[in-house]
Amino acid sequence: SLSRGDNQAKKLKEGKIPLVSSGKNNNGICKYIKEGDGIGGLFDSNTITIDMFGKTFYQPNPYYAVSHGRVNILLPKFKLTTNIALFLVAVFDAHFCKKYSFSGMCNQKELTKEYVFLPSVNDTQPDWAYMEQYIKKRRKIVSSYLELLNSYNNASR
Repeated sequence: SLSRGDNQAKKLKEGKIPLVSSGKNNNGICKYIKEGDGIGGLFDSNTITIDMFGKTFYQPNPYYAVSHGRVNILLPKFKLTTNIALFLVAVFDAHFCKKYSFSGMCNQKELTKEYVFLPSVNDTQPDWAYMEQYIKKRRKIVSSYLELLNSYNNASR
């Protein structure tokens, strides 16, 4: 899906709703706005965005997206949990970021031609449970490292 209308950061008032554009940082959020332009709708949380350069992010909150085809919005057709979304984002990001650039941008037409390999239960069904558990374990490991780092930083003060 793409945003409609003319959501441009410079034309919209500051607020609390993310405006997603193309970018490598901050989930692609270029500004927090009060409301969209009235034409481009608010997208639901729990979706994945892929910008024109192939940079992929999970969007955990409702958001607006800039117009003009800069952001492709993937609407799930299955139960998308945060952990599964983070797994997919890692796979998509690794695959797409090497492939797309100014000279060959990622758009809806290009995305429909893409194939990515995922863990599967059999040759036809993705292994969602594996993806869920894999990210859950990784998040637990990262959390413990962050706790250690935080303890170290507090002790050195």
